Parts: sequence; structure tokens; C-alpha cells
Amino acid sequence: MNAKWVTIVADCLVLIGLIVLGSGWKGSANLTGAFPFHSSSVSFNGSATGVYALLGVPTLVIGLVLMLVSLVWNAVDAMG
Repeated sequence: MNAKWVTIVADCLVLIGLIVLGSGWKGSANLTGAFPFHSSSVSFNGSATGVYALLGVPTLVIGLVLMLVSLVWNAVDAMG
């Protein structure tokens, strides 16, 4: 398996994890935009419980770890 496939699998796992967590989200999200950008804010309040959390969090974590592995793998391949 080369780094290209690890990157594709990692991207798919992160996307699936975010979709699963987003579909089970119970709460609110607020976005405030202002011209001096330091006055802008994003706020997420809520949670995902049950099956959504049980499937979403590990999928997201595994995807992020694989993304880090593929980043290191690509960097090593580029140097060598």
C-alpha cells in the first residue's frame, strides 16, 4: 500500500467521522462575523450521544492518525 492510498483512506475516515458526529449532533452552533476579525467568533454547544458518538469519535481519531502517518510517509518519500 503506498502513501496515496493511505491518504485517501484517511480522508474518507475523517469525512465519515464528521458526518456521523454531525448527524447525531444535539445542540446549537453560532457564528458571529465582524470587520475587525479579532471580534469574530464561532461557538458550538451540544453533544452527540449513543451510536453516533461510539462510531464517530473512533472513526475521526483513526482518520486523523492515518492522515499524520501519510503526511510523514509523503515527507520521507519526498526526501529520499
